[in-house]
Amino acid sequence: MAAIWFMALTLGSKFGPYQVIERLGAGGMGEVYLAHDPRLDRRAAIKLLPERLAVDSMARQRLRREAQATAALDHPFICKIFEVAEDNGALFFVMEYIRGETLSSRLRAGRMPLPEALRIAGEIAEAIEEAHANRFVHRDLKPANMMLTPQGRVKVMDFGLAKRIAPTEFDQTVTSAGEPLTVQGSVSGTPEYMSPEQATGGELDHRSDLFSLSFANC
Repeated sequence: MAAIWFMALTLGSKFGPYQVIERLGAGGMGEVYLAHDPRLDRRAAIKLLPERLAVDSMARQRLRREAQATAALDHPFICKIFEVAEDNGALFFVMEYIRGETLSSRLRAGRMPLPEALRIAGEIAEAIEEAHANRFVHRDLKPANMMLTPQGRVKVMDFGLAKRIAPTEFDQTVTSAGEPLTVQGSVSGTPEYMSPEQATGGELDHRSDLFSLSFANC
């Protein structure tokens, strides 16, 4: 059933109360679509699992965890989550639709003026400070996961690998119920931006994100 719904997400189709407008992109763990919410007459972005993972219980837990982690963070420089729901067994969450470009696209366009680079780095740092204050480590900070709005403001996205650090646990990713979703010592993330301890499956804390941030703005 989930695979059928995946195939049905085309222009004009309905998914829950949302009307699909277009496909925005895809990654290894999710498909993102632009949709219209007729209840509030606004645009939103829908993220759901790709067809190959639609019935994978672990992948579904990760998607739900991403929504829960992001929803726990209320900050102007972090993408907002509106809801998490299911339609005929297909799990999805809805987030704000952010117009603009990724930081990665902006960097490919040419060298940034120093004042712009410093402002963007400062806004990303503020967003990550909020995550760390709530005991989350992002674990996948990279230019492709940072949007720049038409006004040039930052929106940090994709908390799919976010890790909640408990006072006595530093190397397990956990759900809100405390159930581990990764094997102790396993490696998750994007190699080009990993801290040494993340790349070797070591213990992580907020400093790992700071290491990634220093490379993300190069």
